[in-house]
Amino acid sequence: MNTKAFIFRINENGEGLEVVRNVCLERNWVEFDEDIHDESEWNVWWKSARFRSSDYDNLMPWQRLNHYPKSTTITRKDCLARNLKRMKGVYGPTVYNFCPMSFNLPNDYTKFVAEYSKMKTKNEEKHLLWICKPIDMSRGRGIFIFKDLSDLHYNSSAVVQKYITNPMLISGYKFDLRIYVAVPSFHPLQIYIHQESIVRFSTDKYDLNNLNNVFSHLTNSSINKFSPNYMAAKERIGAGCKWTLTQLRYYFHQNHIDDSLLWQKIINIITLTLITQSPHVPKVDNCSELYGFDILVDEKQKPWLIEVNFSPSLVTDCQTDYQVKKPVVHDFMEMLNLKDSD
Repeated sequence: MNTKAFIFRINENGEGLEVVRNVCLERNWVEFDEDIHDESEWNVWWKSARFRSSDYDNLMPWQRLNHYPKSTTITRKDCLARNLKRMKGVYGPTVYNFCPMSFNLPNDYTKFVAEYSKMKTKNEEKHLLWICKPIDMSRGRGIFIFKDLSDLHYNSSAVVQKYITNPMLISGYKFDLRIYVAVPSFHPLQIYIHQESIVRFSTDKYDLNNLNNVFSHLTNSSINKFSPNYMAAKERIGAGCKWTLTQLRYYFHQNHIDDSLLWQKIINIITLTLITQSPHVPKVDNCSELYGFDILVDEKQKPWLIEVNFSPSLVTDCQTDYQVKKPVVHDFMEMLNLKDSD
């Protein structure tokens, strides 16, 4: 195959993932065509979903997959909470102190009620709020914030977390970071954190007096693009709901915010989280994984891990998406280390 262009496959039927297709074509690769190519005549197969066991069993030396088997322990909200709680018990709360207090429902309901009652009795905080997230939903769907136990209603397994009520704000708007992390190996663990990320803003100003306003409390772009204020020129932020990390760091430096320690803490969060995943992943050659880490920064510049995303969205809804996601995919393909002999 050394005289041929590399051949790439996308999903099962070639649909979707336009940014992946565009990157591959820019690299002068050829898209797999079942009418032309043999079933095993491909070099890179990129899927949004998991691969089958047989896909790993039949993997040839010249082929690469964009997922490892059993690499999703940290991408399920309940499993992530359970893993981090276990590691906190082993290494202590000073090391694994970057995830909000979490309870998996219904299993931890009694524990949650006990903690809720204890905190309410002590009146530990002026604003003691909780956020409930269904474990089987993504893109912010089904999430709600509540104060009173009587407002907690769930029809399926969910994670309840202590709500971070003091987020860092920019001109009154809440934001979080979608950080792209590539793992070419779990044994030994190798981690690449992309130098560019997406900063996702709420489209209404942060308001603790209105917990039902998803445009104020959630930063998911899949929700905020439906906000009446999405295209409005919001103070300092502008239209839309996204910045690049470069823009955020420029804002920090303009406002004399030293962010060097913040980024070191974020690197530690990513590393400590992936350490909990590593033992679950079998040693398989020719695989890599791309995760999307969602990090919230509070007003004291403490970063909090909100969740980890399997197959983070590569949809390009705006110029910021394109600026960030295309280089992420290019660098991921470079990391695959395909050789002319493959």
